[in-house]
Amino acid sequence: MMGDGTAGHSRAGKTACRRREGPGAGRLGIPSPLGPSRRPRGSGLCAALSAVTVATVLLGGCELTEVTLAESEDVVVAETRLILNYDGEDAAPWLNVYAYLHRTLSAARADEVEGATVRLSGASGAVVHLAPAASGDDCLSSDPENPNEDVGSCYRAVASPSPFAPREVVDLEVILADGSTLTASSRIPGAFEFVGLTQEDGHCRLEPDTNYRFSWTEAAGTWSYLSDTWIRGLPEALAGEDIEVPDSLYLTGFGIGQEDTDVLFPGEYGLFDIADEANADLLRILDDGLPGGTWGKVAFAATDRNWVNWVRGGNFNPSGIIRIPSVFGDGTGFFGTATQRVLHVRAGPDGDGMPPLCGPAAPPDA
Repeated sequence: MMGDGTAGHSRAGKTACRRREGPGAGRLGIPSPLGPSRRPRGSGLCAALSAVTVATVLLGGCELTEVTLAESEDVVVAETRLILNYDGEDAAPWLNVYAYLHRTLSAARADEVEGATVRLSGASGAVVHLAPAASGDDCLSSDPENPNEDVGSCYRAVASPSPFAPREVVDLEVILADGSTLTASSRIPGAFEFVGLTQEDGHCRLEPDTNYRFSWTEAAGTWSYLSDTWIRGLPEALAGEDIEVPDSLYLTGFGIGQEDTDVLFPGEYGLFDIADEANADLLRILDDGLPGGTWGKVAFAATDRNWVNWVRGGNFNPSGIIRIPSVFGDGTGFFGTATQRVLHVRAGPDGDGMPPLCGPAAPPDA
C-alpha cells in the first residue's frame, strides 16, 4: 500500500502497527472491534513548562528570563464517528454513531460535557439524534472489566437499517448547554465488498500457520482503509514456545488511498510500533501465519478524509503527526465517517463445526 494510492504487495510497501495489550486499550478509532482512542489526561502544559524551566537552568548557566504566558482557553472537543456496518453481501447497512465530548482543560471544572444536543442531518432529509450514554467510557472502551474512569461525555445512536447511505453528505451539529454550537460535514465513503473470499455468516478459517491475502473492491471517496484485529487463543496454541505470550494480541494495519485494496493477514499487520523483544518474538511467529487453534475478529473500514486527518496510531501517520480538525465553531474536534465489514477468522483444519476455508493460502514469500 503505497502513498501514491496505488496497490502494492510487498511487506515493505504496507503500513501497520502492533501492540501487545489487553482489551480496552487504545485503538485507531473504529468500533467492533476497533474503537476510539483513549484521550490521555494530565497537565500537558504544566509538564511542558517544567521541561522548559529545567532546560533554562541547565543550559542557560546564569540568567533566567521571566516570561508571561497567555492563559489557556477551555475548549470543548467533539470527536464524532459515523460507521455504516455491512453484515452480509446483500444486507442493508446498519448505523453506529457516537460523539465523545470532552474539554481541553478540566482542572477547574468537570470533564463531562452534559446537556448537549447532538444531531446528524443527511442530504436525503434523514435526521438522527444522539442520546446521552451512561458514561463517557461507552465511547472509549468495549471492555467492561477495564473501564476508563477519567472520561468526558458520550452520545450514541444505533439504527437498522441505516437512514444514511454511502456517498451521502451528512452534517453534524452539536449545541452545548450554554448555547455554544459546533458544526461539521462529511461525505460517507462508498461501500466495498470482499473479492474471492469464501465465508459463512461472516466466518471463515485458515489452515494453521498460513497467511491469507484479503482483497476488496474500491470504496469510492475513501482516503484510507483501516483494519484491526484481536487475536486470541495464543497461550494455548504456543504453549511449547519459550516466549512471553499474552492472552490476546491487538494488531492494526492500514493502507493509503482508494486503490490500496488488499492486505496479508496476519503477516502484514503490525509492521510498526513493536513494543519489546518478547513481543517481537511473537510477531516473528505470526509472520508465518495464524497458529492453529487461534482465532480473531477482523474489521476492515474505508474512512473519509476527516478521519485520516485526525486519528493517530503507531509510528506511521501519513497525514502528519498534527491532528487536523474538521469540527468548527465554538470548539474543535473531528467528524469522521466510514463503511465497515467485520469477519471472524479461525485457524484450524477442516472438520465439524469449522467454517469454510477463506481461500487459498498466500505463498510463503508473499
